Amino acid sequence: MHDPRRVQRERQAKKLSEASKSNFMYNSTLQQYNQVRNQAKLEMCRELDKMPIGRIQITKVCRRSTNPTQDEIEEETFRRNISSFCLLFRIRNWELQYIKEPDVMFKYSIALAWFVYICLLTIQLLSKDAKYHYWIIDGITICLLTSLLIISWYKKLWIMYVSDTEQSRPQAKLSIFLYRMSDYMQGNIVLRIVVYFLIIASYCAVAAMQVIDCSVRDDVVEDDNGLMKPMPFTFEERVNCFHPWILTNCMTLVIGTSFLFTRIPFIVKTSVAVVITVTYAILVVVEFDYIYASSPSTNVNLNAEYSHILFIFITLGIFHLMERQTEFIAKVDYNWKRQLLQKQDDALITNGTIKVLLVNILPSHVAEFYLSMQQQQNELYYEEYDNVAVMFASIKNFDTDKIGLRVLNEIICDFDDVLNKYSHSLRVEKIKVANWTYMAACGLDVTRSEQVNAPQVKFRNVSLMPNGRRSQYRTSGSEQVQRVPYGNGSTIALDLERGQYEGNVINSTPRMSKEDIANEKSNDEVIKVMANFALDLMRAMRRFNAENMQSEYEGSTDYGMLRIGISHGRAMAGVVGISKPHYDIWGNPVNMASRMDSTGIPGKIQVTENTALKLRNFNIQCNYRGKTFVKGRGNIPTYVLGTDDEYEGFLPHQAPEAPEPT
Repeated sequence: MHDPRRVQRERQAKKLSEASKSNFMYNSTLQQYNQVRNQAKLEMCRELDKMPIGRIQITKVCRRSTNPTQDEIEEETFRRNISSFCLLFRIRNWELQYIKEPDVMFKYSIALAWFVYICLLTIQLLSKDAKYHYWIIDGITICLLTSLLIISWYKKLWIMYVSDTEQSRPQAKLSIFLYRMSDYMQGNIVLRIVVYFLIIASYCAVAAMQVIDCSVRDDVVEDDNGLMKPMPFTFEERVNCFHPWILTNCMTLVIGTSFLFTRIPFIVKTSVAVVITVTYAILVVVEFDYIYASSPSTNVNLNAEYSHILFIFITLGIFHLMERQTEFIAKVDYNWKRQLLQKQDDALITNGTIKVLLVNILPSHVAEFYLSMQQQQNELYYEEYDNVAVMFASIKNFDTDKIGLRVLNEIICDFDDVLNKYSHSLRVEKIKVANWTYMAACGLDVTRSEQVNAPQVKFRNVSLMPNGRRSQYRTSGSEQVQRVPYGNGSTIALDLERGQYEGNVINSTPRMSKEDIANEKSNDEVIKVMANFALDLMRAMRRFNAENMQSEYEGSTDYGMLRIGISHGRAMAGVVGISKPHYDIWGNPVNMASRMDSTGIPGKIQVTENTALKLRNFNIQCNYRGKTFVKGRGNIPTYVLGTDDEYEGFLPHQAPEAPEPT
């Protein structure tokens, strides 16, 4: 006997344990955050170790690991893909795509470049008396740079302050032009390089104006030959022509700005900065050495001109290393971006492959459902249909051991080619292939379904056939005659034609309205489509035999012939099971179509009585075969569809004449 109090205490202890676990999970959020942060720091350290500007790891140079980690493999792969000095991708296509990417920071670079130019211009005006031609050049340059600034910022400012949505576009012609030019300037690498060189040239022009008049005066004198020439400066005048450290500081701004633009190729920026530095060093040493020699030095033991050169080269080195690190980070980011795009492409290919496999296994609408929703285990997906046509087609007198599986594959492929022609409004679905039998159905369109059960309901709570009904039969002696629902609820048996064979005559049939007939015929279109599909399979099988089986089974008249059975009625379709999903159908038409196939005639299409009645409404000849024993049904009337010898079409229906009453 269990103690109730003990059981209650155990339950309370269990609840407390679960609550403590949940509280622990709640309180462990900070611990998880710390783990994520430490992991991020570790990843950042690994990426910094990959930087070319970092220290040289002698241990890695002298010793290679026999079992490299995944990070070491990625690092080695990336280092092989990028040059060490110029930081260029060794794959040219990668480098071209990298520099062609839009520069979203270009407008900020132009804004900062415009500000630096204003600073240089201010230094020039404060350090030297400007002449009229200086004002002309400076005015043209400042107007040009201001225009570039306005164009580069126009798109962003228009989106921020004018447009209602980011997708809207300006309407005025001038606004459209500025908007497009702003977008084009940001995305075109050639235009960005042109603007870059234009800005650097403007900087150099401003700096050159400080020394351009330090060689000769505007005044002229007469030489010994009587010719007029400019009067040279005296030594004192040349020394006081400009301030060397002001010019050196201006050149540091020019060098720094040359590394400013982000999406200009790194080799171009480095080359421009080196050319500017070397040119300025030559001017310091060769052209204006006496001026720089008389300027203050940064060290008493260092010549003044060398102080200027050292300062400018240190500036070059600092900005070069900073830009090298920025460029490397950008290249790493681009490499990750390409890897992400590659993984996305692989995922799309994988999803496409999965979709193709699912569509080959399941109907398209069921495959879309499985792709769009994550089905849980033990859940059922099914559809109920009021009218579905089912077909079984068996290939007779073919022995797999004798012919081989390749022949079966060729035949089924031909059948699938025929199936592809029936993929429109009333689609024919291939259900399965069992041995030499091909099963298909028509009318499994989710828009025609009476009920679709998506898997929100557990399998155990759903009946497989909640509304399934068997056809009703009436007993006549020892025989059973199937009654077919027709139109407004009345029933008709094909006793008129059978009466000519059995002596039973029906002189009148229930009448239906034109609207009921139209609706019934539209709903029964699936039976006609299935009959046409079966006829196409007959023709495909005949063509295959004529092309491939001329010498096989000599003396036999029905080798490789199809035996087809068709029935229709209420059915349910769906997918059951957890693994290896298979779409199948259940219901009375499936059983009857299988019986029509197994009791059929090779080279003929056998149908049930109610299916024959529907097909006659489409002017298709249905010949009464007689009573056929069907397992589970007894002797029931069956019909064979009338076709020509080449299976090119159905014979038209001819209503039998009722005998005159005696």
